[in-house]
Amino acid sequence: MTENNPLLALLVDHQPLPFDRTRPEHIQPAVNAGLTKAREAILRITGNPDSPTFDNTVLALEAADEGLDRVTSVFYHLLHVEASEALQELATVLPQQLSEFRNDIVMNKELFERLIAVEESAEELDAEQAMVLEDLLVSFRRNGASLSEEDQTTLRKLDHELSTCAPKFAEHVLKATQAYSLWVSDKSDIEGLPASAISTAKQAATAEGREAEWKFTLDAPSYLAFMTFSPNGDLRKSMWEAYSSRCVQGEFQNLDLIRTILRLRNERATLLGYTHHVHYTLERRMARDLETLEAFYNELFPIVMPAARNDLEQVKACKHDEQGPCDFYPWDMAYYSEQLRQKEFDLKQEELRPWFEFDATLNMIFEVCGRLFDLGFETDPTLPVYREDLYTYRVFKKTDGRDVGQLFIDPFPRSTKRPGAWMNALVGQGMWQGQVRRPLVGIVGSLTPPSEDQPSLLTMDEARTLFHEFGHALHELLSQCRYRSVAGTHVRWDFVELPSQLLENWLLEPEFLRNFPKHYQTGESLPESLIEKVQASKTFLKGYQSARQLSFGKLDLGWYTTPPDDLGEDVIAFERKQLEDCQLFDPQPGTALSPSFQHIFSGGYASGYYSYKWAEVLEADVFEVFKENGLFDPETAQRLENTILSKGGSRPPEDLFRDFLGRDPDPDALLRRDGLL
Repeated sequence: MTENNPLLALLVDHQPLPFDRTRPEHIQPAVNAGLTKAREAILRITGNPDSPTFDNTVLALEAADEGLDRVTSVFYHLLHVEASEALQELATVLPQQLSEFRNDIVMNKELFERLIAVEESAEELDAEQAMVLEDLLVSFRRNGASLSEEDQTTLRKLDHELSTCAPKFAEHVLKATQAYSLWVSDKSDIEGLPASAISTAKQAATAEGREAEWKFTLDAPSYLAFMTFSPNGDLRKSMWEAYSSRCVQGEFQNLDLIRTILRLRNERATLLGYTHHVHYTLERRMARDLETLEAFYNELFPIVMPAARNDLEQVKACKHDEQGPCDFYPWDMAYYSEQLRQKEFDLKQEELRPWFEFDATLNMIFEVCGRLFDLGFETDPTLPVYREDLYTYRVFKKTDGRDVGQLFIDPFPRSTKRPGAWMNALVGQGMWQGQVRRPLVGIVGSLTPPSEDQPSLLTMDEARTLFHEFGHALHELLSQCRYRSVAGTHVRWDFVELPSQLLENWLLEPEFLRNFPKHYQTGESLPESLIEKVQASKTFLKGYQSARQLSFGKLDLGWYTTPPDDLGEDVIAFERKQLEDCQLFDPQPGTALSPSFQHIFSGGYASGYYSYKWAEVLEADVFEVFKENGLFDPETAQRLENTILSKGGSRPPEDLFRDFLGRDPDPDALLRRDGLL
């Protein structure tokens, strides 16, 4: 197998990632070879008789595992987009191996001493080199370099266990999502659903030999369409309960894993000298400490919660107008919110779909990026891919043709793909094998797929998701750093959402709506009447949406500031206690958010879910400059690229923000935009 393994070439040369030729059986041998090569490189660093310098220690350490990084990048991406049983089996083994290797590095006393020697030497470092060195030293200290040998052994055991828990949690969510189907036989139950959702449901049912029915799933396009438009409250209840009870009990329950993950992260934080995991996390965030974050929440909650309750009362009234006095449930929210939107603004979400056909929406983003950042996109058939239906591009500067990077987009749901949407820097911008390289970026989503009789037509929310992930991609594509560890999206976690959430703003601006969307059949521009309705509805239910986002962050902080022994016996009861002062609905038996809350238990947002709202403040403040100077003002866009998008994490985020705006963030910018002041 060795001679036919395409991943092995990644260990010796800067080859394209061989997605088209990689098979599950190639991965373990390549990882083993990568680990061996990386360990040999570490021994060369620690055995170097010369005095430690940036190049022979810091840069050499960054390059030591670059081949392994590329191999594991292939593995983890395939695990999330083509989750075969073979890949899921590997996910029970490889994370442990990689965790042990990372521990071998950060607990290596000789390496740590060499890094300290570089810091204390007279060698002059530029700002980016100083940041790389600082980040490394902090990482070593935060991961056990200063611990006793006995405590390091304990830390290794904790990390070993954690490395298996997160993949298992995510696997359970995926399998629980796949396990449920809603079969509909009465056409009246789906009247009002988008034609694309009905067609997709019919195709799914026909594929299973049930031609007279429609099959709906918990994948986002199917689930959201059903919950928003099905007039059958009982069926909406079934869907909502299935979605909201994922991993609460049964074969794929995650309650035990939650306890284990919390215990391990708490023990890890306290072993390293921190009060709790939030204390550990915030040390390397813009927020810095829990007191700052609590002040942030205390400023927003008193404004947001009354607005959220008012929003909810309006939606309830919509149901009461239709049915008379009656109870209102969580599974009513999406449906009657849409009814209220139609009543208040004479605007149906479905009216806008024809102007947001997927390919056309992608081209709108390309044009926005071209006007703002001089970017061009051309189809790149040479990029190796794991599926034939991916979109692949070479990205370049239009003015001089300079390469910016490569991009692929995997937009539609399938049973083997993790739910949700995300951006991956599969090859990060920065130095590889001694040469600064341009990045390979992937955007993955679960957008409305095409059906037999029409193309993919997106809702505005789906179009916003595409803009969001493209903002992350821009952060990587426009990066101009030398060192991968501080390039692109390698920034503080509560700063990383600024570019992504910022780009969403263009989608809702009148100037954009008048000039970009075209009807997929007629080519006509969006009518002025619809543009006016979109503008009138921009702050629709913003209080409710903000409260929901803040409550997720509050729950996250509750989990990670509470000692595991104080959680009590009932995980779900603890969740409800944390949310009781921001709960807008009575809890429903057998349902809970936490068992499927991947962001904080199997993703990178543990103790950091607040980052979304924190970054919203930053991007709302930044966008006010564009509103003032012009949506496509070249000087403002150039300043944004020069001060933030190109800098990655090469300087502290507070400094980058001040470089752009000349001051600290204004929290009221978000409240102004959302109509909450």
